[in-house]
Amino acid sequence: MGDGWSDAALRDVRPYTVTGGRTHPRHALNLTTCLITRPTRQPVQQSAEIAELLFHCSGGPRCVAEIAAVMHQPAQVIKVLVSDLLDADALAFANPSGPVTDDAEVELLEALLDGLRRKV
Repeated sequence: MGDGWSDAALRDVRPYTVTGGRTHPRHALNLTTCLITRPTRQPVQQSAEIAELLFHCSGGPRCVAEIAAVMHQPAQVIKVLVSDLLDADALAFANPSGPVTDDAEVELLEALLDGLRRKV
């Protein structure tokens, strides 16, 4: 009754099935890592989730957290799928200043928390 995983929120597919049982991405990705699609010569294995992920990144840069939210999937699942697409050259990093470090992500989250505390 409202506890645990909601099948409707996950579209009746458990996260481990989306990634083929894999839990760790091959690339270091943060929630704020921005990505964009790129033309690829390699055929990309198309699942419904891969096609949806590519669609969301095709209109402009999208961060991992945003993709996870619109796809209703855990961020770790999105990171695994993004790693696969980076390996296939179907996605590229869109961060103009390069990869985001863990320190930068902590600073961003602290600034967000500070702003939320001021609002309350």
